[in-house]
Amino acid sequence: MTWWHAVVEARHELMNPTSPEKIRLLGERLGLGPESHVLDIASGVCGPALLLAGDFGCRLTCVERAPEFVAAARERVAAAGLDDRIEIIEADAATYELGRYDAALCIGATFVYCGLVPTLERLRPVAPLLAVGEPYWRVWPLPPDPFAGAHERTAESEWFPLLETVGRFESTGVRVVSLIASSQDDWDRYESLHWQTLDEWLAANPGRPQADEFRERGVAQRARYLGWERDAMNWAIFVCRT
Repeated sequence: MTWWHAVVEARHELMNPTSPEKIRLLGERLGLGPESHVLDIASGVCGPALLLAGDFGCRLTCVERAPEFVAAARERVAAAGLDDRIEIIEADAATYELGRYDAALCIGATFVYCGLVPTLERLRPVAPLLAVGEPYWRVWPLPPDPFAGAHERTAESEWFPLLETVGRFESTGVRVVSLIASSQDDWDRYESLHWQTLDEWLAANPGRPQADEFRERGVAQRARYLGWERDAMNWAIFVCRT
């Protein structure tokens, strides 16, 4: 069966609503250099890893379980000539035995450990600095959903306003020392590339068994984003000291 994320994120170099400039800023905030060894959990196609290794010369261990993303990542790393800096491990990070690193990244992937707090508890012993990407509500209370009943709405309890989100981070014993938030342009690039990639896939695969399912899912997600999530939700990389 074709995997939804392998379709809609096939053209994403960064698989989160951020930018190359903000990933480079993250490298500066983490103080990375040629002697740094960084762990990247659920590294996708190694977008951040390529930028950090290329700009800061650091070494990265990237753990990714999706074979589609692993294959693409290995091609990209080889094309960039960074095989000696980036190690890609095809494994489920939830069960992968972690070592000790100078920094650990979990950028938009707290689902690996079933949520934000378990992620921080798992990674806190691993490195003195953590970078975790997490959504939060930009406005509170949430506005009404103009498409209520047409699709499943993101639960209000799934995320929290920014101050409460930082509080959840620090409840685990880490200190949030920096915040790199997404802009509206970051979000629009990220979301609209989903739409374009899906549209091209549907045009090329009209007879695939999942075509109707993917079309309906794409329509619902676009409506939800444009209808209210664009104004209500944001995402940021939180840099923490353990």
